[in-house]
Amino acid sequence: MNNVKRALQYRDEGKLQESNELLLKLVVNDPNNAELNYQCAWSFDVLGKEAEAVPFYEKALEIGLNDSDTLGATIGLGSTYRTLGQYKKSKLVF
Repeated sequence: MNNVKRALQYRDEGKLQESNELLLKLVVNDPNNAELNYQCAWSFDVLGKEAEAVPFYEKALEIGLNDSDTLGATIGLGSTYRTLGQYKKSKLVF
């Protein structure tokens, strides 16, 4: 099993911290991988670390994702901005 699949399996199993740590290592080694940035952002979000998720969502969207992941990252980023009280940014994203 490759490391991305392992990280997603950890998340599915509720091993959120382990998933986050592995995804963070992967994105550090491949910073221009949109999918890794998106998954890393998501992993911070589920840990309640929204402020740490933002740059990963932004980078994933900047690099470019497939349509489904673009939708997920856009919703994630907009919701994260709203959670952080950044309502103008949230409105712009949505």
